Amino acid sequence: MAAMSVHGFSYWDLLLRNAVVNADLPVVSGAFGIWSHAQLKVRAEALAQQLHAKGVAKGDRIAVLASNQPEVLQLLGACSRLGATLVLLNTRAHAQEIGALLEDAEPALVFAEASLWSLLAQAPAAVACHELDTLASMDVSEVSLSASQTLPPPEANAPLVAIPTAAINGRPRLALLSDSTLLHQALQLAYVWSLGPADRHLCLLPLFHMAGLGLTLAGQLAGGASILMPRFDAEAAAREIAFSRVTYFASFSPILEAILDAAAHGHDLGSLRVVTGLEPPEVVDRLHASWPQAQFWSGYGQTETGGMVSLSPSRDLPGSAGRPLPLVQLRIEAADGRAAAPGQSGDILVRGPCVFSGYWQRLAETAHAARDGWHHTGDLGRIDERGFLWFEGRAPEKALIKSGGENIYPAEVEQALEAHPAVMRAVVIGVPDKRWGEAVRAICELHSGQTVSAEELIDFVGMRIARFKRPREVRFEPRLPRREDGSVDREAVAQAHRAD
Repeated sequence: MAAMSVHGFSYWDLLLRNAVVNADLPVVSGAFGIWSHAQLKVRAEALAQQLHAKGVAKGDRIAVLASNQPEVLQLLGACSRLGATLVLLNTRAHAQEIGALLEDAEPALVFAEASLWSLLAQAPAAVACHELDTLASMDVSEVSLSASQTLPPPEANAPLVAIPTAAINGRPRLALLSDSTLLHQALQLAYVWSLGPADRHLCLLPLFHMAGLGLTLAGQLAGGASILMPRFDAEAAAREIAFSRVTYFASFSPILEAILDAAAHGHDLGSLRVVTGLEPPEVVDRLHASWPQAQFWSGYGQTETGGMVSLSPSRDLPGSAGRPLPLVQLRIEAADGRAAAPGQSGDILVRGPCVFSGYWQRLAETAHAARDGWHHTGDLGRIDERGFLWFEGRAPEKALIKSGGENIYPAEVEQALEAHPAVMRAVVIGVPDKRWGEAVRAICELHSGQTVSAEELIDFVGMRIARFKRPREVRFEPRLPRREDGSVDREAVAQAHRAD
């Protein structure tokens, strides 16, 4: 058996540790009952042996289509043990989307809840599909020591999960995150929230999203437990918080408001210490007024950063997205590619062990996202003098123009255009082109009193980025349409200039 790294620590290693240190303490509970840390380790090991016997090897993918069920963590542990990758499928997707993802990922096996089986209707014929219930009923009484010794050693930096993220050309991409990425993120959350074995996480958000998975792993790393809710029910959630003395959970609107409404019927939310997520200010204020011991934490993150990269109590600076977490370096990049000054808007860049490994089988897009030693989130923001991040929406990079087989990111062309002293704002869109499929069209707003020709701008851009990225056409508007917040209304620009 190959030697494992002396520096490595995988999710499987966490299971081994907790099976000793927190053996009899609960790790997950729900309608299925309670699993202890020791039981989760045994179940994961038994599954790893069975999957290995079926031919699953290091580097293979296993997909799961399930609501918040304990078997998802069992599969996660087995994949970590084998060096395989768990593909977390979104139960809210359409069958066509699921089929496309499975075609892309080429998993060795798929496990799905019986109630979700119809979503596998367009799965490739070669993919072997199994019901998740087979894991719940499997015999774990005889874990073979000899079989475990034949398994490959776990690797902390191999891709452990693949999560669908932003679509390009109508097809979602799979973001790969390693054991190391997930554990570093869990460690940060456990640290900032002072989590320990007594903490209880109410897992309302799905485990196929980073918020649900990340908060679950943070509690597990700290020796605590997560209560899994397959479907959200406000009354049941408020009752569970009161009964299990839940200390933290994540929420997206309107979850928190619904729980506060349900709590008004007599449920005690006094155990709550931490609530995080995306909620309107009036709901956050209501939480603080009704249950002042609870802190709402505002933050910013994405799948590609393993979840949150900035986080602070919203009371510290309402409206902000918090400060960088301990193992995160944030940078705002101005249009000229330099680090922005405090308060100046630009692209949000991230560096640290929480950043994902890349996109599955998309080397060019992975390299583009990781250019210049930073992960480019494709989002806009600013960092003030106190180090607080302010999120300002998505950057135009989120759109992709494909011309002659080459990928062109509008943000890159726009930044080159806006580096010209005459250009105040630029919007770049793709338009149909008989020869190239798509061509680059730029719409520019100039600074007052400035003039420049389209030819000059095209040559200017060609001297700063690859020539195939230059606009084929430049149009001028006296003022680009704006939204209420003052930002350029890209959709309105595209509608006005894409048709002809």
